[in-house]
Amino acid sequence: MFRDLMSRKILGLDINETAVSAVLVRGGIKGNWIEDHRHIPFPGDQDDEESLSLALETIAAEMDLEGATCIASLPASLAAFRNMKAPFKEQKKLRQIMPYELESILPYPPEDVIIDFNVLNNVADTEQHLVFTAAIQKEKVGFYLDQLKSHGLEPDVLTISGYALASSLATYSNDNTNRLLALIEPHRATLFLLLDGNICLVRSLRAQLSTAAGVSHFCSIVHQTLAGFQKHTGLDGDIQEVMLTGSALEDSHVEDAIREELGIPVRTMDLIALSGQVSIDTEGVMWKVNTMDASLALAMSAIVGFDLLNFRRGGFTVQKGWVQYQGDILKTGLIALVVVLLFFGNFVADYFSMKKRSMRVEEEVRNVFSSTFPDVKRIVDPLQQMRVKLDELKKDATFSAKTNRSVMAIDVLNDISRHIPKQIDVELSSVIIGADSVLISGDTGGFDAVDDVKSSLENAALFKSVSITSTNKDRSGDRVRFKIKAVI
Repeated sequence: MFRDLMSRKILGLDINETAVSAVLVRGGIKGNWIEDHRHIPFPGDQDDEESLSLALETIAAEMDLEGATCIASLPASLAAFRNMKAPFKEQKKLRQIMPYELESILPYPPEDVIIDFNVLNNVADTEQHLVFTAAIQKEKVGFYLDQLKSHGLEPDVLTISGYALASSLATYSNDNTNRLLALIEPHRATLFLLLDGNICLVRSLRAQLSTAAGVSHFCSIVHQTLAGFQKHTGLDGDIQEVMLTGSALEDSHVEDAIREELGIPVRTMDLIALSGQVSIDTEGVMWKVNTMDASLALAMSAIVGFDLLNFRRGGFTVQKGWVQYQGDILKTGLIALVVVLLFFGNFVADYFSMKKRSMRVEEEVRNVFSSTFPDVKRIVDPLQQMRVKLDELKKDATFSAKTNRSVMAIDVLNDISRHIPKQIDVELSSVIIGADSVLISGDTGGFDAVDDVKSSLENAALFKSVSITSTNKDRSGDRVRFKIKAVI
Protein backbone atom coordinates (compact mmCIF):
# COMPACT_ATOMS: atom_id res chain seq x y z
CA MET A 1 0.00 0.00 0.00
CA PHE A 2 2.88 2.35 0.82
CA ARG A 3 4.31 1.84 -2.65
CA ASP A 4 0.94 2.67 -4.24
CA LEU A 5 0.68 5.93 -2.26
CA MET A 6 4.25 7.05 -2.97
CA SER A 7 4.45 6.20 -6.69
CA ARG A 8 2.51 6.89 -9.85
CA LYS A 9 2.02 5.10 -13.15
CA ILE A 10 2.39 6.95 -16.43
CA LEU A 11 1.39 5.53 -19.80
CA GLY A 12 3.21 6.99 -22.79
CA LEU A 13 1.11 6.20 -25.88
CA ASP A 14 2.65 7.11 -29.23
CA ILE A 15 0.42 6.86 -32.31
CA ASN A 16 1.99 7.32 -35.73
CA GLU A 17 0.88 6.38 -39.23
CA THR A 18 2.24 2.84 -39.09
CA ALA A 19 2.04 1.65 -35.48
CA VAL A 20 1.08 2.29 -31.86
CA SER A 21 3.72 2.09 -29.13
CA ALA A 22 2.98 2.08 -25.40
CA VAL A 23 5.34 2.32 -22.43
CA LEU A 24 4.15 2.04 -18.83
CA VAL A 25 6.51 3.78 -16.40
CA ARG A 26 6.22 3.80 -12.63
CA GLY A 27 7.82 6.74 -10.88
CA GLY A 28 8.57 6.82 -7.17
CA ILE A 29 10.99 8.09 -4.54
CA LYS A 30 13.39 5.27 -5.40
CA GLY A 31 13.47 6.12 -9.11
CA ASN A 32 11.61 5.42 -12.35
CA TRP A 33 11.33 2.07 -14.03
CA ILE A 34 9.61 0.65 -17.12
CA GLU A 35 7.02 -1.91 -16.01
CA ASP A 36 5.62 -2.89 -19.40
CA HIS A 37 5.73 -1.92 -23.08
CA ARG A 38 4.18 -2.85 -26.40
CA HIS A 39 4.78 -1.99 -30.07
CA ILE A 40 1.92 -2.95 -32.42
CA PRO A 41 2.45 -2.30 -36.15
CA PHE A 42 -0.59 -1.73 -38.35
CA PRO A 43 -1.24 -4.58 -40.79
CA GLY A 44 -1.32 -3.52 -44.40
CA ASP A 45 -4.66 -5.20 -45.16
CA GLN A 46 -6.77 -3.05 -42.79
CA ASP A 47 -7.84 0.58 -42.89
CA ASP A 48 -6.27 3.01 -40.47
CA GLU A 49 -9.31 3.28 -38.18
CA GLU A 50 -9.65 -0.47 -37.78
CA SER A 51 -5.90 -0.92 -37.25
CA LEU A 52 -5.83 1.78 -34.59
CA SER A 53 -8.83 0.31 -32.78
CA LEU A 54 -7.32 -3.20 -32.68
CA ALA A 55 -3.97 -1.87 -31.46
CA LEU A 56 -5.57 0.11 -28.64
CA GLU A 57 -7.73 -2.89 -27.71
CA THR A 58 -4.61 -5.06 -27.43
CA ILE A 59 -2.80 -2.51 -25.25
CA ALA A 60 -5.79 -2.05 -22.94
CA ALA A 61 -6.21 -5.83 -22.59
CA GLU A 62 -2.57 -6.84 -22.10
CA MET A 63 -1.21 -3.99 -19.95
CA ASP A 64 -2.17 -3.14 -16.37
CA LEU A 65 -3.34 0.46 -16.90
CA GLU A 66 -5.50 0.87 -13.80
CA GLY A 67 -4.76 4.21 -12.15
CA ALA A 68 -2.27 5.22 -14.86
CA THR A 69 -2.03 8.77 -16.19
CA CYS A 70 -2.00 8.76 -19.99
CA ILE A 71 0.13 11.06 -22.18
CA ALA A 72 -0.58 10.45 -25.87
CA SER A 73 0.66 11.68 -29.23
CA LEU A 74 -0.88 11.86 -32.71
CA PRO A 75 0.85 11.45 -36.06
CA ALA A 76 2.91 14.55 -36.82
CA SER A 77 1.55 14.54 -40.39
CA LEU A 78 -1.81 15.77 -39.02
CA ALA A 79 -0.36 19.10 -37.89
CA ALA A 80 0.57 22.25 -39.78
CA PHE A 81 3.73 23.85 -38.34
CA ARG A 82 4.61 27.52 -38.74
CA ASN A 83 7.08 30.03 -37.30
CA MET A 84 5.97 33.59 -36.58
CA LYS A 85 7.31 36.65 -34.77
CA ALA A 86 5.59 38.66 -32.05
CA PRO A 87 6.53 41.84 -30.14
CA PHE A 88 5.65 40.19 -26.80
CA LYS A 89 5.80 36.72 -25.30
CA GLU A 90 2.94 36.69 -22.76
CA GLN A 91 1.04 33.43 -23.25
CA LYS A 92 -2.41 34.94 -22.79
CA LYS A 93 -1.86 37.70 -25.34
CA LEU A 94 -0.31 35.33 -27.86
CA ARG A 95 -3.20 32.90 -27.57
CA GLN A 96 -5.62 35.73 -28.34
CA ILE A 97 -3.87 36.93 -31.49
CA MET A 98 -2.64 33.55 -32.78
CA PRO A 99 -5.68 32.63 -34.94
CA TYR A 100 -5.62 36.02 -36.70
CA GLU A 101 -1.87 35.98 -37.27
CA LEU A 102 -1.94 32.47 -38.74
CA GLU A 103 -5.15 32.81 -40.74
CA SER A 104 -3.37 33.66 -44.00
CA ILE A 105 -0.75 30.90 -43.74
CA LEU A 106 -2.78 27.95 -42.44
CA PRO A 107 -4.43 25.46 -44.80
CA TYR A 108 -7.59 25.48 -42.64
CA PRO A 109 -9.90 28.19 -41.27
CA PRO A 110 -8.79 29.26 -37.75
CA GLU A 111 -12.14 28.30 -36.26
CA ASP A 112 -11.65 24.68 -37.44
CA VAL A 113 -8.29 24.09 -35.77
CA ILE A 114 -6.70 23.85 -32.35
CA ILE A 115 -3.49 25.82 -32.05
CA ASP A 116 -0.69 25.52 -29.55
CA PHE A 117 2.73 27.17 -29.51
CA ASN A 118 6.05 27.66 -27.76
CA VAL A 119 7.95 30.92 -27.43
CA LEU A 120 11.58 30.27 -28.35
CA ASN A 121 14.22 31.60 -25.96
CA ASN A 122 17.77 32.76 -26.71
CA VAL A 123 17.53 32.17 -30.46
CA ALA A 124 17.39 35.80 -31.63
CA ASP A 125 18.78 39.13 -30.44
CA THR A 126 15.99 41.28 -31.87
CA GLU A 127 13.05 42.77 -29.97
CA GLN A 128 10.76 40.37 -31.83
CA HIS A 129 10.12 36.99 -30.18
CA LEU A 130 10.15 33.90 -32.39
CA VAL A 131 7.13 31.67 -31.81
CA PHE A 132 6.83 28.07 -33.00
CA THR A 133 3.19 27.08 -33.68
CA ALA A 134 1.31 23.92 -34.54
CA ALA A 135 -2.31 23.54 -35.61
CA ILE A 136 -4.49 20.41 -35.97
CA GLN A 137 -8.05 20.19 -37.23
CA LYS A 138 -10.58 19.78 -34.44
CA GLU A 139 -12.18 16.94 -36.38
CA LYS A 140 -8.95 14.92 -36.25
CA VAL A 141 -8.41 15.60 -32.54
CA GLY A 142 -11.99 14.55 -31.80
CA PHE A 143 -11.59 11.32 -33.79
CA TYR A 144 -8.50 10.18 -31.89
CA LEU A 145 -9.91 11.16 -28.50
CA ASP A 146 -13.05 9.15 -29.24
CA GLN A 147 -10.93 6.14 -30.21
CA LEU A 148 -8.90 6.38 -27.02
CA LYS A 149 -11.94 6.90 -24.81
CA SER A 150 -13.70 3.87 -26.29
CA HIS A 151 -10.83 1.75 -24.91
CA GLY A 152 -10.78 3.35 -21.47
CA LEU A 153 -7.97 5.80 -22.22
CA GLU A 154 -8.31 9.50 -21.35
CA PRO A 155 -5.01 11.31 -22.04
CA ASP A 156 -4.16 14.35 -19.93
CA VAL A 157 -1.95 15.63 -22.75
CA LEU A 158 -2.33 15.12 -26.48
CA THR A 159 0.75 16.17 -28.46
CA ILE A 160 2.43 15.16 -31.72
CA SER A 161 4.56 12.07 -32.25
CA GLY A 162 8.25 12.69 -31.55
CA TYR A 163 7.82 16.08 -29.89
CA ALA A 164 8.37 14.71 -26.37
CA LEU A 165 11.49 12.90 -27.60
CA ALA A 166 12.87 16.11 -29.10
CA SER A 167 12.12 17.93 -25.82
CA SER A 168 13.95 15.25 -23.85
CA LEU A 169 16.94 15.55 -26.20
CA ALA A 170 17.04 19.31 -25.61
CA THR A 171 16.70 18.82 -21.84
CA TYR A 172 19.28 16.10 -21.27
CA SER A 173 21.88 17.27 -23.79
CA ASN A 174 22.41 20.43 -21.73
CA ASP A 175 24.58 22.19 -24.32
CA ASN A 176 24.21 24.66 -27.18
CA THR A 177 24.88 22.19 -29.98
CA ASN A 178 22.52 22.64 -32.93
CA ARG A 179 20.93 19.26 -33.64
CA LEU A 180 18.48 17.65 -35.97
CA LEU A 181 16.39 14.78 -34.63
CA ALA A 182 15.00 12.54 -37.37
CA LEU A 183 12.19 10.15 -36.40
CA ILE A 184 12.16 7.66 -39.27
CA GLU A 185 9.27 5.27 -39.84
CA PRO A 186 8.90 2.83 -42.78
CA HIS A 187 7.18 5.35 -45.07
CA ARG A 188 7.56 8.71 -43.34
CA ALA A 189 10.10 10.79 -41.44
CA THR A 190 9.61 13.69 -39.04
CA LEU A 191 12.38 16.26 -38.55
CA PHE A 192 12.88 18.30 -35.38
CA LEU A 193 15.40 21.16 -35.46
CA LEU A 194 16.87 22.11 -32.08
CA LEU A 195 18.71 25.42 -31.66
CA ASP A 196 19.98 26.49 -28.22
CA GLY A 197 17.68 23.97 -26.54
CA ASN A 198 14.55 25.11 -28.47
CA ILE A 199 12.47 23.10 -30.90
CA CYS A 200 12.43 25.64 -33.73
CA LEU A 201 11.11 23.59 -36.62
CA VAL A 202 9.10 20.41 -37.22
CA ARG A 203 8.50 18.91 -40.63
CA SER A 204 6.77 15.64 -41.47
CA LEU A 205 7.52 14.23 -44.94
CA ARG A 206 7.20 11.07 -46.94
CA ALA A 207 10.44 9.11 -47.00
CA GLN A 208 11.55 5.69 -48.16
CA LEU A 209 15.04 4.99 -46.83
CA SER A 210 15.32 1.34 -47.78
CA THR A 211 17.27 2.26 -50.94
CA ALA A 212 20.30 4.43 -51.63
CA ALA A 213 18.19 6.70 -53.83
CA GLY A 214 15.67 7.10 -51.00
CA VAL A 215 18.42 8.07 -48.54
CA SER A 216 19.86 10.57 -51.01
CA HIS A 217 16.45 12.13 -51.57
CA PHE A 218 15.83 12.32 -47.83
CA CYS A 219 19.15 14.07 -47.17
CA SER A 220 18.45 16.51 -49.99
CA ILE A 221 15.13 17.43 -48.33
CA VAL A 222 16.96 17.90 -45.02
CA HIS A 223 19.29 20.46 -46.65
CA GLN A 224 16.38 22.22 -48.33
CA THR A 225 14.41 22.37 -45.07
CA LEU A 226 17.30 23.89 -43.13
CA ALA A 227 18.00 26.43 -45.88
CA GLY A 228 14.34 27.43 -46.00
CA PHE A 229 14.22 27.84 -42.23
CA GLN A 230 17.32 30.04 -42.27
CA LYS A 231 15.90 32.22 -45.04
CA HIS A 232 12.51 32.61 -43.36
CA THR A 233 13.73 33.32 -39.80
CA GLY A 234 17.18 34.78 -40.38
CA LEU A 235 18.62 32.29 -37.87
CA ASP A 236 21.62 30.07 -38.35
CA GLY A 237 20.24 26.68 -39.35
CA ASP A 238 23.60 24.91 -39.57
CA ILE A 239 23.62 21.73 -37.50
CA GLN A 240 26.55 19.96 -35.85
CA GLU A 241 24.88 16.61 -35.18
CA VAL A 242 22.01 14.43 -36.38
CA MET A 243 20.20 12.09 -33.99
CA LEU A 244 18.24 9.21 -35.47
CA THR A 245 15.38 7.15 -34.05
CA GLY A 246 12.33 5.27 -35.33
CA SER A 247 11.38 1.74 -36.33
CA ALA A 248 12.94 2.07 -39.82
CA LEU A 249 16.40 2.06 -38.21
CA GLU A 250 16.10 -1.67 -37.64
CA ASP A 251 17.76 -1.77 -41.04
CA SER A 252 21.35 -1.16 -39.87
CA HIS A 253 22.59 0.36 -43.16
CA VAL A 254 20.32 3.44 -42.87
CA GLU A 255 22.41 5.22 -40.21
CA ASP A 256 25.66 4.71 -42.15
CA ALA A 257 24.06 5.83 -45.40
CA ILE A 258 22.70 9.06 -43.87
CA ARG A 259 26.05 9.81 -42.21
CA GLU A 260 27.90 9.40 -45.50
CA GLU A 261 25.36 11.48 -47.45
CA LEU A 262 25.17 14.39 -44.95
CA GLY A 263 28.85 14.49 -44.07
CA ILE A 264 28.26 15.39 -40.40
CA PRO A 265 28.18 13.30 -37.18
CA VAL A 266 25.15 10.98 -37.06
CA ARG A 267 24.21 8.69 -34.18
CA THR A 268 21.23 6.80 -32.84
CA MET A 269 19.36 8.23 -29.86
CA ASP A 270 18.99 6.18 -26.68
CA LEU A 271 16.77 7.97 -24.13
CA ILE A 272 17.49 5.56 -21.27
CA ALA A 273 21.24 6.06 -21.62
CA LEU A 274 20.93 9.81 -22.25
CA SER A 275 18.68 10.58 -19.28
CA GLY A 276 20.04 8.15 -16.71
CA GLN A 277 16.68 8.49 -14.93
CA VAL A 278 14.83 5.32 -15.85
CA SER A 279 15.53 1.60 -15.76
CA ILE A 280 13.83 -1.41 -17.35
CA ASP A 281 11.80 -3.77 -15.18
CA THR A 282 10.06 -5.91 -17.80
CA GLU A 283 10.20 -9.57 -18.77
CA GLY A 284 9.45 -11.42 -21.94
CA VAL A 285 9.35 -8.47 -24.39
CA MET A 286 12.64 -7.19 -25.81
CA TRP A 287 13.27 -3.47 -25.45
CA LYS A 288 13.97 -1.79 -28.80
CA VAL A 289 15.38 1.70 -28.44
CA ASN A 290 14.42 3.00 -31.87
CA THR A 291 10.87 1.65 -31.61
CA MET A 292 10.04 2.58 -28.02
CA ASP A 293 11.89 5.86 -27.29
CA ALA A 294 9.09 8.12 -28.58
CA SER A 295 6.51 6.60 -26.20
CA LEU A 296 9.03 6.45 -23.33
CA ALA A 297 9.64 10.20 -23.75
CA LEU A 298 5.89 10.82 -23.42
CA ALA A 299 5.81 9.01 -20.09
CA MET A 300 8.98 10.75 -18.89
CA SER A 301 7.50 14.15 -19.76
CA ALA A 302 4.92 13.73 -16.98
CA ILE A 303 7.56 12.66 -14.45
CA VAL A 304 10.40 15.03 -15.31
CA GLY A 305 8.36 17.93 -16.69
CA PHE A 306 9.17 18.46 -20.38
CA ASP A 307 7.29 21.27 -22.11
CA LEU A 308 4.96 19.77 -24.71
CA LEU A 309 2.53 21.08 -27.25
CA ASN A 310 -0.93 20.11 -26.01
CA PHE A 311 -4.04 19.96 -28.18
CA ARG A 312 -6.42 19.20 -25.33
CA ARG A 313 -7.75 22.74 -25.44
CA GLY A 314 -11.05 24.47 -26.00
CA GLY A 315 -13.81 21.90 -26.22
CA PHE A 316 -11.27 19.10 -25.73
CA THR A 317 -9.99 20.26 -22.33
CA VAL A 318 -9.62 17.40 -19.86
CA GLN A 319 -12.72 17.10 -17.69
CA LYS A 320 -11.89 15.68 -14.29
CA GLY A 321 -15.07 14.42 -12.63
CA TRP A 322 -15.05 13.77 -8.91
CA VAL A 323 -15.90 10.14 -9.56
CA GLN A 324 -12.48 9.69 -11.14
CA TYR A 325 -10.85 10.71 -7.88
CA GLN A 326 -13.43 9.53 -5.36
CA GLY A 327 -11.00 6.95 -3.96
CA ASP A 328 -8.34 9.58 -3.37
CA ILE A 329 -10.93 12.00 -1.98
CA LEU A 330 -12.15 9.41 0.53
CA LYS A 331 -8.58 8.61 1.59
CA THR A 332 -7.82 12.30 2.00
CA GLY A 333 -11.04 12.82 3.97
CA LEU A 334 -10.18 9.92 6.29
CA ILE A 335 -6.70 11.32 6.90
CA ALA A 336 -8.19 14.77 7.55
CA LEU A 337 -10.64 13.27 10.08
CA VAL A 338 -7.82 11.52 11.93
CA VAL A 339 -5.85 14.79 12.01
CA VAL A 340 -8.87 16.69 13.39
CA LEU A 341 -9.43 14.07 16.10
CA LEU A 342 -5.78 14.16 17.09
CA PHE A 343 -5.85 17.95 17.19
CA PHE A 344 -9.01 17.96 19.34
CA GLY A 345 -7.55 15.39 21.73
CA ASN A 346 -4.36 17.40 22.04
CA PHE A 347 -6.40 20.57 22.64
CA VAL A 348 -8.40 18.95 25.46
CA ALA A 349 -5.22 17.60 27.08
CA ASP A 350 -3.56 21.02 26.87
CA TYR A 351 -6.64 22.70 28.35
CA PHE A 352 -6.70 20.53 31.48
CA SER A 353 -2.93 20.74 31.84
CA MET A 354 -3.00 24.55 31.64
CA LYS A 355 -5.93 24.71 34.08
CA LYS A 356 -3.99 22.64 36.59
CA ARG A 357 -0.90 24.84 36.23
CA SER A 358 -3.06 27.98 36.57
CA MET A 359 -4.56 26.75 39.84
CA ARG A 360 -1.10 25.92 41.18
CA VAL A 361 0.27 29.37 40.28
CA GLU A 362 -2.79 31.09 41.81
CA GLU A 363 -2.23 29.20 45.06
CA GLU A 364 1.43 30.25 45.09
CA VAL A 365 0.42 33.91 44.58
CA ARG A 366 -1.98 33.69 47.54
CA ASN A 367 0.77 32.22 49.71
CA VAL A 368 3.21 34.99 48.76
CA PHE A 369 0.58 37.67 49.44
CA SER A 370 -0.33 36.17 52.84
CA SER A 371 3.30 35.97 53.93
CA THR A 372 4.00 39.54 52.74
CA PHE A 373 0.85 41.15 54.12
CA PRO A 374 -0.24 39.00 57.07
CA ASP A 375 -2.55 41.75 58.28
CA VAL A 376 -4.88 41.29 55.30
CA LYS A 377 -7.39 38.61 56.25
CA ARG A 378 -9.76 38.72 53.27
CA ILE A 379 -8.04 37.81 49.99
CA VAL A 380 -10.21 38.24 46.88
CA ASP A 381 -7.77 39.21 44.10
CA PRO A 382 -4.25 38.81 45.49
CA LEU A 383 -2.52 40.36 42.48
CA GLN A 384 -4.63 43.52 42.49
CA GLN A 385 -4.51 43.78 46.30
CA MET A 386 -0.71 43.50 46.19
CA ARG A 387 -0.53 46.32 43.64
CA VAL A 388 -2.64 48.54 45.93
CA LYS A 389 -0.41 47.76 48.93
CA LEU A 390 2.75 48.55 46.94
CA ASP A 391 1.28 51.87 45.81
CA GLU A 392 0.54 52.74 49.43
CA LEU A 393 4.11 51.91 50.42
CA LYS A 394 5.50 54.06 47.61
CA LYS A 395 3.48 57.06 48.82
CA ASP A 396 5.01 56.67 52.26
CA ALA A 397 8.56 56.14 50.94
CA THR A 398 11.26 58.59 49.78
CA PHE A 399 9.32 59.52 46.63
CA SER A 400 6.61 61.25 48.62
CA ALA A 401 5.12 64.27 46.88
CA LYS A 402 5.24 66.35 50.12
CA THR A 403 7.76 66.97 52.93
CA ASN A 404 6.97 67.33 56.63
CA ARG A 405 6.97 71.09 56.12
CA SER A 406 4.24 70.79 53.54
CA VAL A 407 6.76 71.74 50.87
CA MET A 408 5.66 70.53 47.46
CA ALA A 409 8.13 68.41 45.50
CA ILE A 410 7.55 70.62 42.49
CA ASP A 411 8.77 73.61 44.53
CA VAL A 412 11.96 71.78 45.46
CA LEU A 413 12.67 70.92 41.83
CA ASN A 414 11.91 74.48 40.77
CA ASP A 415 14.36 75.90 43.34
CA ILE A 416 17.12 73.53 42.20
CA SER A 417 16.52 74.47 38.57
CA ARG A 418 16.53 78.22 39.26
CA HIS A 419 19.62 78.35 41.48
CA ILE A 420 22.03 76.24 39.44
CA PRO A 421 23.48 78.65 36.83
CA LYS A 422 23.13 77.59 33.20
CA GLN A 423 26.86 78.16 32.53
CA ILE A 424 27.83 75.38 34.94
CA ASP A 425 28.49 72.10 33.13
CA VAL A 426 26.32 69.78 35.20
CA GLU A 427 24.01 66.83 34.51
CA LEU A 428 21.67 65.64 37.26
CA SER A 429 20.94 61.89 37.30
CA SER A 430 18.56 61.75 40.28
CA VAL A 431 16.77 63.94 42.84
CA ILE A 432 15.45 62.03 45.85
CA ILE A 433 13.13 64.09 48.07
CA GLY A 434 12.81 62.77 51.59
CA ALA A 435 10.83 63.96 54.58
CA ASP A 436 13.48 66.51 55.70
CA SER A 437 16.20 66.39 53.05
CA VAL A 438 16.93 66.19 49.35
CA LEU A 439 19.68 63.97 47.88
CA ILE A 440 20.96 65.24 44.53
CA SER A 441 23.20 63.04 42.28
CA GLY A 442 24.90 63.93 39.01
CA ASP A 443 28.20 64.61 37.25
CA THR A 444 30.15 67.75 36.25
CA GLY A 445 33.22 68.71 34.33
CA GLY A 446 35.41 69.13 37.45
CA PHE A 447 35.64 69.43 41.23
CA ASP A 448 35.35 73.21 41.07
CA ALA A 449 32.00 72.87 39.34
CA VAL A 450 30.74 70.72 42.22
CA ASP A 451 31.62 73.51 44.63
CA ASP A 452 29.83 75.99 42.38
CA VAL A 453 26.69 73.85 42.42
CA LYS A 454 26.83 73.60 46.24
CA SER A 455 27.29 77.36 46.59
CA SER A 456 24.40 78.06 44.26
CA LEU A 457 22.02 75.75 46.13
CA GLU A 458 22.91 77.39 49.46
CA ASN A 459 21.15 80.50 48.16
CA ALA A 460 17.84 78.61 47.85
CA ALA A 461 15.32 79.67 50.51
CA LEU A 462 13.99 76.11 50.90
CA PHE A 463 17.29 74.65 52.05
CA LYS A 464 18.65 75.13 55.56
CA SER A 465 22.04 73.72 54.69
CA VAL A 466 23.80 72.13 51.72
CA SER A 467 26.75 69.70 51.92
CA ILE A 468 28.77 67.60 49.49
CA THR A 469 28.56 63.96 50.59
CA SER A 470 30.82 62.42 47.88
CA THR A 471 32.86 63.28 44.81
CA ASN A 472 34.89 60.99 42.55
CA LYS A 473 35.93 60.72 38.93
CA ASP A 474 34.10 58.37 36.57
CA ARG A 475 35.84 55.57 34.64
CA SER A 476 36.72 57.81 31.71
CA GLY A 477 38.42 60.30 34.01
CA ASP A 478 36.76 63.21 32.19
CA ARG A 479 33.79 63.72 34.51
CA VAL A 480 33.32 64.07 38.28
CA ARG A 481 30.40 62.26 39.89
CA PHE A 482 28.94 63.84 42.99
CA LYS A 483 26.24 63.58 45.62
CA ILE A 484 24.92 66.66 47.46
CA LYS A 485 22.60 66.60 50.46
CA ALA A 486 20.34 69.59 51.08
CA VAL A 487 18.42 69.83 54.39
CA ILE A 488 14.92 71.24 54.07
